Amino acid sequence: MKTLKWSLIGFGAVAVLVVVMAGSWSLTERVIQATSDETFCGLCHSMRPFAETHALDVHGGRNPGGVSADCADCHLPHDSPWVYLVAKTETGIKDLLAEPVAFFREPDWIGRLSQRESYVYDSGCLTCHKHLERAIDQTPAAIFGHQTYFAGLETGTGMQCVTCHIHVGHRDLLARLSPPGTTDAGAAEVRESTAPAGAEESKP
Repeated sequence: MKTLKWSLIGFGAVAVLVVVMAGSWSLTERVIQATSDETFCGLCHSMRPFAETHALDVHGGRNPGGVSADCADCHLPHDSPWVYLVAKTETGIKDLLAEPVAFFREPDWIGRLSQRESYVYDSGCLTCHKHLERAIDQTPAAIFGHQTYFAGLETGTGMQCVTCHIHVGHRDLLARLSPPGTTDAGAAEVRESTAPAGAEESKP
């Protein structure tokens, strides 16, 4: 009788543990999803230009299929679920601490374009563009650029998607970030300074 009693208690404990774990994972998944798109990120004052230009971009849903990439799809690494979760936590904490400062001193977003390879991840790009290496509907320039990129993955040259796709995901980003009255020549100078030699303003 005692054996049956303890067996039932053990079974009940395991069942409760499974329910709690499943509920915790489901809640975590919902929180991750709810804090990964431009609606959430755009709540922060400093992120509004990026949310607005993302909404105008092909990656923001301006495409025939209405497909949209969330902020976290591009700005967090997708090497593994654990790496993704750790990076999301670290980024969230940094953004939470940095946002109050942005009210008093606007970040130099145009200057940070030159650092774009540190906050846009190829693992995110290749999650959606996973068949890019053998895509057939490409211009000759795109074929050359993508062949160079994939060859670089084998040789370790360090070329990334945003090396050429400078403002990918954010249509007219430079114009949105530039102060009022900035000349086209000045904008072109900024664009040139952030682009690799021979690269042009690329289309996604």
